Amino acid sequence: MTLRTVILLSLACATPMAAQWTYEVWPVMPGSPGEDYAPVLRDSALVFCALREGEQAVRIQQAESGKPLADLYTVPFTAAGTQAAGPIGPGFNTVLNDGPASFTADGLRMCFTRNLDAPDHMRDLKRAKGGIGLFFARYEQGGWTGSEPFPYNDPERRIMHPALSADGSRLLFAADLPGGEGGMDLFECVREDGSWSLPVNLGPAINGPGNEVFPFLHRSGKLYFSSDRPGGQGELDILVAEPQGTGWARPSHLPAPINSPANDLGYTSFATDVSGAFSSDRNGADELFLFLRTVPRFADCQAQQTNNFCYQFSEPVDPAVQGLPLRYAWDMGDGTRIMGDMAEHCYERPGIYLVQRDLVDTATQDVFFTAARHQLIIDEVHQPYVTAPDSARADRTVQLDASHSYLPEWVIEDVRWRFPDGTESRGPIAQHRFTTAGEQVVQLDLLGTERATGRLVSRCVTKPIAVIQRFVDAADAPVLASYQDADGVVREFAYQALPFDQFQLTVKEGEDVRFSVELFASKERRTLDDPMFVEVRKHFRVIERFDPARGVYTYSVGEASTLAEVYALYQKVKQLTFLEAEVMALNVDKVVDLSALDLVAAEDLNNTVVRASTVYFANNSATFDRAFEPALDKITELLTKHPRVTLVIEAHTDDRGRDAYNRELSDRRAQALLDHFARKGIDPARLLPMGFGEERPIASNVSAVGRAKNRRVEFRLNVPQEDQARMSR
Repeated sequence: MTLRTVILLSLACATPMAAQWTYEVWPVMPGSPGEDYAPVLRDSALVFCALREGEQAVRIQQAESGKPLADLYTVPFTAAGTQAAGPIGPGFNTVLNDGPASFTADGLRMCFTRNLDAPDHMRDLKRAKGGIGLFFARYEQGGWTGSEPFPYNDPERRIMHPALSADGSRLLFAADLPGGEGGMDLFECVREDGSWSLPVNLGPAINGPGNEVFPFLHRSGKLYFSSDRPGGQGELDILVAEPQGTGWARPSHLPAPINSPANDLGYTSFATDVSGAFSSDRNGADELFLFLRTVPRFADCQAQQTNNFCYQFSEPVDPAVQGLPLRYAWDMGDGTRIMGDMAEHCYERPGIYLVQRDLVDTATQDVFFTAARHQLIIDEVHQPYVTAPDSARADRTVQLDASHSYLPEWVIEDVRWRFPDGTESRGPIAQHRFTTAGEQVVQLDLLGTERATGRLVSRCVTKPIAVIQRFVDAADAPVLASYQDADGVVREFAYQALPFDQFQLTVKEGEDVRFSVELFASKERRTLDDPMFVEVRKHFRVIERFDPARGVYTYSVGEASTLAEVYALYQKVKQLTFLEAEVMALNVDKVVDLSALDLVAAEDLNNTVVRASTVYFANNSATFDRAFEPALDKITELLTKHPRVTLVIEAHTDDRGRDAYNRELSDRRAQALLDHFARKGIDPARLLPMGFGEERPIASNVSAVGRAKNRRVEFRLNVPQEDQARMSR
């Protein structure tokens, strides 16, 4: 192990890239069933105006365009483009124009635009005429209620496009009120003593002779809006004005590609103002675009570092104690005690540890004197981090995960992957199929803003993955390959095809793991009476499992503690025509009794099997004794405390009765327990019932005692991979 010294402790950290930023933009919902414009963020959702054909008996339309009127629609920001948007709430949208809207930071108050005219008088509605005002609503009991009118609404005026401050105390809007600079101007009202002050024109610093519309007040104080004033790239352009005193400085146009020769409007962004959305008709119709303010990416990528929590501790020996019945002992601060003048110790996790060097009386073992104290602060390496196997098989998909990256001083804005074949991917989880054998280097780049300064920065790491060609008939001879690293140095490495498939096998022999030959995996559950198992069951017992990481049922044979033991089994399975079979690592189950569940630490929950032999069902029935409910409450409490943990409910019987009947009975018993947890408020999507009948005895069925042990229920806990590191901290 590599040891660090507490005397000379240094951390080498790559400097993040910071440079002049630019914008990236891309359409968010190509192929939308209608036109979309004026987006605004409500928490982590996009709310926008959508022109959709409705099902009203009387079709009300815009007279000059023939298009339907606007409704407010919403979609989660991260799902925009993959999930269909829907109305903002039941019964909220009307036959009138609804939207644009603005929200307070808590998302509970909304100001929105709506026509003032009654539906009976507006079969053809012209946007160019009056009858447009502002209204307020509150979010209560899961829906929007109320439509309180703005006190300055005027049927002869257009008052629209609200922009609320984060706390709701200020309201900016566009209007054609008298005394303006020309066209539509921006105005402001302040909420005082429960009432809105008179509208105040923002003046010539903001308003010009043309039209100023679609304001957005960022929580930093910046004012974004659209204007058709001269000096822009096209029709409506988006401008920004920095806060200055009690107002704003003279606004400036945002650069391309935010602005275009077409109409660009409805700018909205998150708290850091690095990413957000706007709308544009640059492609011929109004549609939503996402944007990202960015700096050069994948620059100066550094090799990913491994966290090292191992240290060496030493202090000079005091000559005054030599010859006395005293010896040194180190208290490492985590419950570990090491005797001797020097100590070497590896900590399990980051933290703050008080390390003490004590003089111990050898006669009594009591601490005679504490000679030194040191507060040791252990932190993870501040870096993007790629969680992925060190080796993978060619032409098989590998999952890569960036969720264990550790940059607490940043707000992460964007995650990008770059692969050796030149393809790129976006998001914390990526999947890639490597087609070329050899060492393949993956790059992960994170873009973020520094919490202290707001500076936009990026940092990149690399992780090598050894890609191995799939086994065909025999192991290939070693191949010597060369590659050029980032410094231009030519390096060599040898790789060799393994004698059987080793897809994503990241464990080592001798660890707490066993190996099995997986015949195949299926989204649908198969019965073991399936004809495909006839030949293999003549030689081996087929074991059915559920793999929560892949969401599939697996069917495997054999178990061995070493790869050498499992190789002969693998060859036999191939002869039985299971050509896609591969060796997989099985984590050894950690079996605990239900009565001891409270003693299991959070970090040990994954692969824990909670065994309960006291779930009493009536004979030939799936109804369990209600006296067992208090014990089941322990499972309910655990699932409630850890909402990401999933549970496989496995019901077993003894060998009394027919195989098929026992399987069906155990299925019903597992389902009965699922229904019980669902009634207690656990989402059924986190629960999977599996009945195994008599297939998995843990004791002999010859005796009554053994049969009683086999009539059991087991609860298999699974923790998502991305949560396991967090729970261990």
